Amino acid sequence: MPKRILYLFILAALTGCYKDKGNYTYTELPAFYVDTNTVQGEFIVPQYDTLRLNPGLVYEGNRAALKFSWTTYLYGSSINTIADTLARTEILAAPIALFPERYWLEFTATDTLTGRRMAYRYLMTVEGIGSGMMVLYEKDNRVDFDLIKTRLLEGLLEKDEVVRNLYTISNPGHPLTGKAVAINMFRFQTAQYISVFSENDGVQISPADMGIIKNFNEQFAASPDLVRPQGQFAPFGLTVNDFENSSGFDLLVNGGQAYANMVLFAFGKPTAYSLLFASDGDYEAAPFIKYGLARIVVYDQKNRRFLGASPLGTTLTPIISNGSAFNFQSVGKDMVYMDYGYGGTYMNYAVFKEPVDDGRRYLYVVDLGASAARYAWDISAYPGISSATKFAYGTRGQLMYYAAGNKLYQIHFDLSAGQELGATEAWPFIPPNEEITCLKMCPHPGRNLAENAKDKYLFVGTWDATANKGKVYVLQANVTSGVLTAEPAAVFEGFGKVKDLAFKF
Repeated sequence: MPKRILYLFILAALTGCYKDKGNYTYTELPAFYVDTNTVQGEFIVPQYDTLRLNPGLVYEGNRAALKFSWTTYLYGSSINTIADTLARTEILAAPIALFPERYWLEFTATDTLTGRRMAYRYLMTVEGIGSGMMVLYEKDNRVDFDLIKTRLLEGLLEKDEVVRNLYTISNPGHPLTGKAVAINMFRFQTAQYISVFSENDGVQISPADMGIIKNFNEQFAASPDLVRPQGQFAPFGLTVNDFENSSGFDLLVNGGQAYANMVLFAFGKPTAYSLLFASDGDYEAAPFIKYGLARIVVYDQKNRRFLGASPLGTTLTPIISNGSAFNFQSVGKDMVYMDYGYGGTYMNYAVFKEPVDDGRRYLYVVDLGASAARYAWDISAYPGISSATKFAYGTRGQLMYYAAGNKLYQIHFDLSAGQELGATEAWPFIPPNEEITCLKMCPHPGRNLAENAKDKYLFVGTWDATANKGKVYVLQANVTSGVLTAEPAAVFEGFGKVKDLAFKF
């Protein structure tokens, strides 16, 4: 090879190895990361628990310039999936009102001055809250409910606890105001919902995440003219011995009118409340609507009589009664309370007073299975009965209680002999500063228990107006005699004014 060509090759090689010595300034960026030695990457959180999490963020820059976010999206979904934002703070402290499922929980920190961004993902499993006793209460003109989870009803629990503010946490944009009226869980085939009613509103919510499924008007085939819920009846275990499913009907009294939602006959199709009409004029329904043998039963406060409608119809007609104790079509008294009790599937016990209240009270035994007026007892001599509005009946034994002020009484009777045997104070341990605002016999046998819990416990809600606090006493009852043990089985505090209780599956 000629020397001139060799020199050119050497010169080209040397030129290719020349380093760019431009005028550059290199700055080492401050550390910006999550210290994985101080965090747990995967965890389980109970639904509605407040999750508290410190990401252990390391940042050697200007922390005042940082903004933060905590977002969740379903595990297995794309990172581009629309996420729910839990918080915009560095330290997370937020209630987890998510559907029970696995989620990615992503923490993001962004330097607003430089645009630098750091993200870290946790794998979070939200565990459902399970079953227990829902406690509906009012406080500061708001209606909400908590869930009592207790070993008295679920044998596999390690400890008792109360899950708080289930409605307001999940539905901050739709508060229920005024006085609390009723709460109930309905589950029949594909229909599952919890009904929550205040005196001027009512919603159906999901039992999984407590979010609203239907607002008030959406629950009706035709929107009612008046929004004034007064009472609801949607039982489980009534017609068949099935305490894990509802009986297939949801009955409501709103504004003195009766409504029926017969899910039983819908065969999986969407259902709604339908208005029941009286065949012979208007009526005013007492808030204690019931179901008899193939019949919806309403007590008409205006005309003081019992009306009935076919579960497949919407027309209420006067019920012809059997027996001579009283006349279904002409009771002549105002109903104070009515519910199912001992003596058979459809046996009801109704408390009445005179249209012009003179303090006298009457207890009628109403067999809605046979449309029979069994017995009519004058109970005016019972202590405190003239001021009693809270009652609770058992079905496993002859259990019957009522409350007046802070006093709790038991009614004694012998159904087979047709005799009432007076009333005595049942549990003299409610403090004088507390008023009994709710009574409920345990409606469910419980789960994973050695003994049936149905009627074994009497739930007593109280209200201390001075302290602005509510309680729930759980009293153990002898299911045969009704005698209550002196020591409460449990006491739960931290509620508002308790107005209703219902079992959540």
